[in-house]
Amino acid sequence: MDALFNHKEFIRLSHEGNINYEKLKVPKNTELVNTADQRNSHVYLIIDGFVSISMNPESNSIYTILGKGSFVNYYSLFQGNVDDFLFKTISTCTVYKYTFKDLEYFLSMFPENFGFQFFIMRDLARHAFFKSLSSETSSSDKLELSFINIGKLHGTPYEKDSVILPKEMRTSVIAAYSNLSKSSFYKQLARLKDQGKIWKNDREWVLKNKEVYDYLKAREIDV
Repeated sequence: MDALFNHKEFIRLSHEGNINYEKLKVPKNTELVNTADQRNSHVYLIIDGFVSISMNPESNSIYTILGKGSFVNYYSLFQGNVDDFLFKTISTCTVYKYTFKDLEYFLSMFPENFGFQFFIMRDLARHAFFKSLSSETSSSDKLELSFINIGKLHGTPYEKDSVILPKEMRTSVIAAYSNLSKSSFYKQLARLKDQGKIWKNDREWVLKNKEVYDYLKAREIDV
């Protein structure tokens, strides 16, 4: 079912329907939606790269990280200007930029496209659900959970029962996602290394976790 409503199928059908879009190449460390006009009028589909979401522009913490196939600023399509979200590229990104008007037309005027709304919202809800798990996790285990969450969102099956994270998931990005103090982060990082749960393969983090490995393998089958 996922294959019927993934971002590739969305792009194909929107092209067939002559839905207008603008293809953009966005440099790293760029605020993607940086004006009130953009927040109230455009949604961005990530074709390649990663975009972080922060709830507080003054904070170094990251709420979640969106990747290929995710929509940026989609909530504003329903709720209006969402001022609390800061969208920033953590790598060079290729995005398709759609106006609210064109996206609403595509999603609502063709009944066969209605399923895209469910799968788009499910993707965004997955990020919120994973992040919410940290509120019920003891502070001493938050970094391991952060690796698990990022692994499920963006990892790739590697060796048996291990997953590898993209090089863009740098140590600083994982630290910001964990929302731990600097001392707690490095203490937990050292512990996970000592336990053999994480290690570096060149510039990429590897996580040894059967649950995450099985989760990603199952998603490969679904898609």
